[in-house]
Amino acid sequence: MSCTIPLAKLDNLSRRLQESVQLRTHKYFRVAVPQALTGQSLVALVGEKGCAEDEAEAVHLATLLLQHGYLFPVIEPALTVRDDGTLYRLQRPYFWPSHAVQTDNVEYGPSNILKHKNPKECFVAIYLNKRLLRNEQKHGLEEDEAESYNRFAELLGHMWGFITQQAEMQLKQQKEKKKADKLCRVVYDSEERAFWRLRKPCHPDFLEQHVQKVDRRLRKATAQGYRNLVERLKFSLKTKPWLKALKASDTMVQWVDQRVDYDPFLTAPQPSNPWITDDTSLWSLNTDTVEVPTERRVKRWGLSVQELVKDPIGRQVLETFLESEFSSENIRFWIAIQDLKYSPNEQIDHKTERIYEEFLAPGAPAQVNVDSRTLDQTLECLQKATTASSRRHAFTHSEEHVFTLMAKDSYPRFVRSQIYKGVLSAAQQQGSRRLGWRNFIFNMGAAKKPQCKPSKRDELHSTNLPKQLSSDSLPIRTGYGSRSEAAAE
Repeated sequence: MSCTIPLAKLDNLSRRLQESVQLRTHKYFRVAVPQALTGQSLVALVGEKGCAEDEAEAVHLATLLLQHGYLFPVIEPALTVRDDGTLYRLQRPYFWPSHAVQTDNVEYGPSNILKHKNPKECFVAIYLNKRLLRNEQKHGLEEDEAESYNRFAELLGHMWGFITQQAEMQLKQQKEKKKADKLCRVVYDSEERAFWRLRKPCHPDFLEQHVQKVDRRLRKATAQGYRNLVERLKFSLKTKPWLKALKASDTMVQWVDQRVDYDPFLTAPQPSNPWITDDTSLWSLNTDTVEVPTERRVKRWGLSVQELVKDPIGRQVLETFLESEFSSENIRFWIAIQDLKYSPNEQIDHKTERIYEEFLAPGAPAQVNVDSRTLDQTLECLQKATTASSRRHAFTHSEEHVFTLMAKDSYPRFVRSQIYKGVLSAAQQQGSRRLGWRNFIFNMGAAKKPQCKPSKRDELHSTNLPKQLSSDSLPIRTGYGSRSEAAAE
């Protein structure tokens, strides 16, 4: 966990625990343990403040707090929280990993002191020296701590007197505080020892890299950075985003309500999920070349223009509607741009020139309606584009302009049109073999009666319909050119 975001979340949880915890003195083998709480109380409190779903999650969350140094066991060191009468104590914020200074070998009693090139670092009071100068029975060094102390004395022998003097001075100050408040001194000793037990240099740590190192690397304070911060704060005061939070939440709820039927995690798909039941009917009914789309699929087109254009059949139906309004060049231009974005590099130059000549050049056969400013921006991008990757996105301004026109002007009329209603009616009557979405596209499939008895083949593909209503009128488009154009080429 080498970033500050998870630590910030643990900090917030620890603050909530500090504000609501009730610490009291407990008895442990006739010894009074002040300002502590049991493991049962700790797990219950963490579950409440951390919104844990069950007791196991609360224990896991409390264990994370312990392993990162936000709380510690009072009696016996451990790296897991037990849901019993074990006594724990919350660590003070001064020793939190996000607040505590970065510890090194000099501050503790280094086993690697030769790596330090700056001798000024050695003037820090040593924690192990203070421990050794105190009561050996209560504050004696453990085996690994004694080894570190011996190496420290050997490597820093030339300044040992100064280090000892600093340790004695700090110990004297601690004793003066102890006279004033003995209880606080005892608690502070346990907190300090718990901190060093978890943050020993050259010792495995739950932080891959100290949080302050990460902050220094990611957040270098510069004048430009502060100017950007001031601009963001001014913009926040101007736009007042906190007033839009309610509207944003309502919009999100509305969005979820609209799409709940299309989320397989919330609504079981019909037919069944092929990955679970090995029934491929769902895939067969939703292919790009299906004769009649499902009702759910057609209704999804009415949610937004994005849902419509990402469906191949939806793009065909939209193009048919735009042809009836003599503006089909918009959707064909948009499809051509999408094809350009995902084309191989060797085809970029040819397709770029073809798109410009067909849709943007003066007197183009299918000139799209873009304003002069957007056209100038597009031409400037085309002139500056020197590589295939830059020419691939040279039409971005025109693409956004045309798509906005379709979203605000054409799409609302499409949803209210007879074409969309005819496709929806065909999807709702999917069980009849006589019905196809192309036959219902102008709501004429049931209105016209054939002059002669049709054959079974004609029932599926009527040849008496006009061109725009026949089953061959709207092929699946793989690029931006129509099938007739491809045949002409």
